[in-house]
Amino acid sequence: MKQYTLNRKTYKDVKRMDHQQMDAFCKNLYKAGHADGMKDAEGLTEDEVREVIMGVKGIGPKKAEDIVNALTAAQRERS
Repeated sequence: MKQYTLNRKTYKDVKRMDHQQMDAFCKNLYKAGHADGMKDAEGLTEDEVREVIMGVKGIGPKKAEDIVNALTAAQRERS
């Protein structure tokens, strides 16, 4: 995870900002943090999930495919 560090130049720039500039700065900072968080939150791919499920005793290819499809559908609904 990347950590944001406020340097002296940015601090001085922020002190001189008007309302619109500060609003834009905060939006950009939020977007950057959100993008980093989404990247960090990425999970397993469908193939990786299928491979893990197939490793469980008693689950065959058909049942594994049904589980992967259900998980994929749930993921799409959440997005």
